Amino acid sequence: MKFFISVMTAIMLAALPVNSFAKTKKLKGPQVVEIADLSIELNGLVCDFCSIALNKTFQKRAEVHGTYVDLNTKIMSVALSPNATLSNEDIIELVKKAGYSTLKITRKDGSEFIPSAKP
Repeated sequence: MKFFISVMTAIMLAALPVNSFAKTKKLKGPQVVEIADLSIELNGLVCDFCSIALNKTFQKRAEVHGTYVDLNTKIMSVALSPNATLSNEDIIELVKKAGYSTLKITRKDGSEFIPSAKP
């Protein structure tokens, strides 16, 4: 009887659509660079743990569809969800929350924002 119940459960679960179990999957890795809406030049990155902290902080936001941190160039690429935006202030705050500072924000449309240096 247990075998029958196990088989029936497996069949029922296999018949359900995959997206009924999970939220929209966040993108990770270099493929994000190609579709990135934002490029953020960062200060203070030195190791993989830095990129992990930044990725986790940004990916908690619903507006963010994917992230990738390139430690060689010290640039974080961010792909936003459709019709989503992140203000420069929000980006700076998220970077600061992860423990780093923002040098420049470049958007897909070519616009750039350089935060003022605090005395």
